[in-house]
Amino acid sequence: MTGKDTAKTKKDQIYDKVFADIVRNVYDYNSIITEKNLIEKYGLSKSPVREALLQLCNDGIISSIPRLGYRITPISFKDLIDASNFRLIIEQAALERARITEKELGILQKIYKEQLSIQNKKDAFLHWELNMRFHTTLCSFSENRFFTQTLESLMKTCFRGASEYFSHSWEHNLNRDNSENHDELLKALSAGDISKAKEILRHDIGEFQQEFLITV
Repeated sequence: MTGKDTAKTKKDQIYDKVFADIVRNVYDYNSIITEKNLIEKYGLSKSPVREALLQLCNDGIISSIPRLGYRITPISFKDLIDASNFRLIIEQAALERARITEKELGILQKIYKEQLSIQNKKDAFLHWELNMRFHTTLCSFSENRFFTQTLESLMKTCFRGASEYFSHSWEHNLNRDNSENHDELLKALSAGDISKAKEILRHDIGEFQQEFLITV
């Protein structure tokens, strides 16, 4: 267990593990997730497992099935498109208000370098987690917590298409992992070109939407 893991509560650790397994298609829409199975799988007590499952329900990722357990909440193609469209509105508005100095660029550069380090790893969760962190970190520079909270929620909805997005990319040797778009975005931000940065955001999110049209 890393220092990063120990800093998290047991509930958060279970939340992250279940979330990761959903993105990795360990669970599909027909799978039943139960407290008992998770307690046995991770060797933890009922309390943090139940809290994690309730949080996943609150975030709309899973739904409770009385007397059975939990199942991944179905989401429509329209929901994916609507969520990603709203993402663009939030991210562009946040970008216009963001204060980005060398310090903030350095933080984004660090995440970008992490993305480069996993380019050859075919793990949708790892790629999506870093993509999510890059975008929410950039959004946080607006210093508007409602922007950031809303974006985090939208990204948790958009993750439903992450597995298909990356799997299709790897299957067809497209090698898309968002890092190229993030590199261009960093260059635009470094140059202080917010107009160009917004254009790259539109391209980045539009590319993801296009994958929905192919795979959904």
